[in-house]
Amino acid sequence: MTFRTPARVVGLAALALFVLQIAEPAWSQERGGFAKEGGYIGASGLLDFTFGGETFDGASYYQKIGGEEILILPRLEGARNSVRAIAGFRAHRGAFEVSYDQTRHNGTFLGQPGDATFHALNLDERIFFLTGTRIQPHVLVGGSLPWLTIKDGSFLDPALGDASFRGFGMNFEGGVTVYPHPRFGVSSGYRYRVMWFDHASGVSETSYKLRPRFHETTGSVIITGLFTF
Repeated sequence: MTFRTPARVVGLAALALFVLQIAEPAWSQERGGFAKEGGYIGASGLLDFTFGGETFDGASYYQKIGGEEILILPRLEGARNSVRAIAGFRAHRGAFEVSYDQTRHNGTFLGQPGDATFHALNLDERIFFLTGTRIQPHVLVGGSLPWLTIKDGSFLDPALGDASFRGFGMNFEGGVTVYPHPRFGVSSGYRYRVMWFDHASGVSETSYKLRPRFHETTGSVIITGLFTF
């Protein structure tokens, strides 16, 4: 079995382009404003980025029927640190952006401590309101390709190694962006992500197809700085 990541990237990109096509007439009705249009880059800080614990509950594990390899599902605490890089294009009322998230977490499984690293590639559409003002509320919707690595989370006697879970998800965000200068924006809001992990692998490097898919959510306050060229 293989991860179908390239196909999912193409699918997410096609969805984002479709949304841009729908939104373009609305953007073209009004020009000008406090925010410069064009390409931009940015970085975000995620405050208390946490998992909901629907699947990764600290007391369950995955084992294929008839198999011997075990992949643990630890309970993950809030992120110790986070990295989120952004690149996008701003039109008058909307923006399309690509971002990459990386957060590191402490975890526990049956009371024993551990470590995990979460990654996600995101393709999002951001819609702005009150674009004739310096303070612009926004909403965001998009898709993501998440993967989660649990350090020493896989066991196949006598070997021990990392466990990896991959899947797809949807992003939602509501907040406000302030433009002290047309090229500079500072955004704050709350981001919520729904995820379904449908593949896993461990120390044997075998790709397991997860059915039913593992469901998980994350939520965090997010603060972003943006610079438009």
